[in-house]
Order: sequence, then C-alpha cells, then structure tokens
Amino acid sequence: MARDLRLFYLFRLLATSYLWVPIFIPFKQSRGLSFLEIMILGGIYSAVVIVCEIPTGAFADRIGRRTSMMAGALTMALSCLIAYGSHGMAGFAVSEALAAVSMSLCSGADSAYLFDLLDGHGVAHEYGRRESTASAWHQAGSALAYAAGGALAELDLGLPYLVTALVALAAFATAATMADDRPVGARVERDRSAGRAWRSWSAHMRQALADVASSGRLAWMIGYSAVVFVLLRATEYLYQPLLKSHHLSYVEIGLVFAAVYLVAAFVAHRGWALRQRLGDEPLLWCMLGGLALSFVLLAEVRGPWVLMLLGVQAIANGLYSPLVKPLINREIPDSGRRATVLSIESIVRRAAMGVFAPIAGLYGAHSAMQLCGVVGLGGMAVLAAVTLRRVTWRGAPTP
Repeated sequence: MARDLRLFYLFRLLATSYLWVPIFIPFKQSRGLSFLEIMILGGIYSAVVIVCEIPTGAFADRIGRRTSMMAGALTMALSCLIAYGSHGMAGFAVSEALAAVSMSLCSGADSAYLFDLLDGHGVAHEYGRRESTASAWHQAGSALAYAAGGALAELDLGLPYLVTALVALAAFATAATMADDRPVGARVERDRSAGRAWRSWSAHMRQALADVASSGRLAWMIGYSAVVFVLLRATEYLYQPLLKSHHLSYVEIGLVFAAVYLVAAFVAHRGWALRQRLGDEPLLWCMLGGLALSFVLLAEVRGPWVLMLLGVQAIANGLYSPLVKPLINREIPDSGRRATVLSIESIVRRAAMGVFAPIAGLYGAHSAMQLCGVVGLGGMAVLAAVTLRRVTWRGAPTP
C-alpha cells in the first residue's frame, strides 16, 4: 500500500499542475479573444463537465478508477496541444471541451481510488488525513507549475501549454504504474453484453442519484461545495487582471500565484489537524464567510492589503478539499457508487460555475469581484436557513 500511496500523491501533484493558469487570459487575448469570450469558454467548460461527469463516474466505478485517471491525463495533454495551436474561439472551445472531459475522468475517480485503497487494507479511517496530504501535494504542484508558467510566459505565452502537455504525460505514466483496481469476477462477466452493460450502467447512475436525493446531509454538503467552488474557481479568472492592474510582470504574477498555492499547500497539509482541533462546522462557516468578505474588500483596497486578502483566499483554497471531500465521502452509503456520487457533486458545482462565468464576463473583472462577494454572502444565508431546518451536525471529524 505504501508504494501506491506514494504514486497516488505524485499523480495528484502532476495531474493538475497547469503551468498556463497564471497567463491564460493574456494568452487568449493575444490570440484575439475578449474577456467576455474567455468567460464564455469557462461556461462551455462547465457545460461539458455536466454532460460527462456521471457517465465518466460510472465508467470509473465499472471499469476502474486508475483507468479513468490515465485517460484523463492523456486528454489533458491533447487539450493543451490544441490550445497552443488555436487562434480563435472555435479552437479554444475544442480545447476547453477536452479539458472538461479530462477533469471529469479524474474528478471523483482519484478520491474514490484513495478511499478504496485504504479501505482494502483496513485503514479507511485514515482517509481524512490522507486526503489532506494528497491535497497538499496537489497545491504544492500547482505552486511550482505557476511559478514556472510565469517565467516561461516571459519567453513565449504559449510555452506553458506545451510544458503542461508534457507534465500530463508524466501523470499518465505515474497512474499506469499504480495498482490496478479494475473490478473482476462475476460483475465483469455480467457486463460483457453491450445491451445489459448499458442497462447496468443506467441503473447504477439512477441509484447514485437516489443516494443524493435520500440524504439531506449529503445534498447540503453538495450545495455548500458548489458555492465555495464558484468563489475559488473565480480567482483563476480574476487574479490576472487584478495583478496586471498593479503593473506586475508575468514572472511576478506567476510568483504571486505560486505563493498563494504554497500557503494553500501548507493549510491542506494541516487540514486534518485543523478539523480535529476546531471542528467541522466552525471551519465550514469560517471558510465561506472569509471568502465572501475577502472578495468584497478586494474590489476596494490597494497595496499590501491585496496580498493579505489573497492569503485569506489561499487558506480557503487549501482547506476546501481536506474538509469537504471527507464530509461528502462520509455520507455516501455504497462505496460501489462512490465515484458516481462524487461526479454528481462535481456536476452541481460546475453547473453553478457555468452560470456564473458568462455573467461575470458581462460585468467585467473589477465588478465580478463584487459579484463574488454577493454570491458568497447569498449562498451563506441560504445554507444557514437550510441548516436550521434540516441538518443535524456531527461533532468530531471522521473520515
């Protein structure tokens, strides 16, 4: 198990180390796109994720989580190559669609792989701690990638896309050396008939939807995840114009992104300890409240205060997965549908982002900061109202 854990952590580091994140807005603008068109591409990304998430989640459950992760890494490499060669909306739309498929193939499958790896060795209770470690590796990989991406952009804005394709291929090779988790035996034999396989997959997806519908706590956590995800995802679009308005170079923007994600990596690594010390409920409300307030203030302040507020958002970014993923996994009743339920959660949050992105594009980067604050405070109010009616919280954190 120790070998597979190390490889899993390495996959988490590589799989989402996108060097283009700090510069994708100026890169696309250099290829003729407006800020609104870039945000529309974000909406396209979310729409494709929505279409693909449940089928790819079922694919991961039925064929193997490792296989899904490998396919996701290869698809991301192709997406980056197409983006590098694109000079208009159509090419970037194809690239975004492939990136969305890649995310769908990996989203849920990686967490399900980790949970079942631990469960198979009788240590499922370690999932919360291991998820914190895996999230720290992910954040650290992002920090390194963003620093490198900013430096490469000074030479050529397209270079970060080419290097990201190579990193994605390294993620594929890492997943290929992990233990195979494909289901064997009667279930595979039963699914050999194409017609019966489709009926089996359809029933599997319906059962996963029923799991969510029948659990108020699970549905609440998915709603919470969607609100926080929109705010965290928005930072990728809004930081670049914000930092450019402060006259930072691409190298400096990459370093700011790297610093933000190094803070996130540290918080992610301490996520399990924070849950034990402070409890899940206070962390949930502080994370959402801090995000909402930070966006309201970012639209108004200048100078060192900007970096302090970015630090607040970095803390939320680092805490998000170690806090939310274990709480969602805890509420899933059947591990055989785990990746599919996690894909449903991804659909909900991606749908929220798909609605938000074009609206933010119409507002413009500065006004979108205020819009994020409104979304955060409004979501907090709705979730609090639902909590008072339906949710009974558990005390100490469990995996």
